[in-house]
Amino acid sequence: MAPQGKLDLDPQVVAAARRLAARAAEPIIRMARSHTTVSVERALLRLAGLTGADDEGRPWANHLADAVRDQVGLEHGLALPVWDALLTGPHRTLGDLAQAAARGRVSFRLPAGTDAAHAREAATAAA
Repeated sequence: MAPQGKLDLDPQVVAAARRLAARAAEPIIRMARSHTTVSVERALLRLAGLTGADDEGRPWANHLADAVRDQVGLEHGLALPVWDALLTGPHRTLGDLAQAAARGRVSFRLPAGTDAAHAREAATAAA
């Protein structure tokens, strides 16, 4: 085919390069999707609207992330356990949940089945 676009590149060469780039990136993308960090999870909580800190200045996002990590781990992220707790417990907001978690008054679980689907939908809507 004749070269096209501003750079005058052959579209077949561009398509082949994109396929190769996707193939080369796949292991990195797979690893990134299966690993997280405390910083990433705290950022999710902040994006969902969790603000503020305790009287000593420790952010509520830190309290909540630590409580989830201690009870169910972070390898699956915070979204499912946090929004499952919001959906099934007495806490109405992330702030209420974080304050209760800081006092050790929340039990987190990694939901499965329809509970996981509901938690995922709620987390997606919030963030």
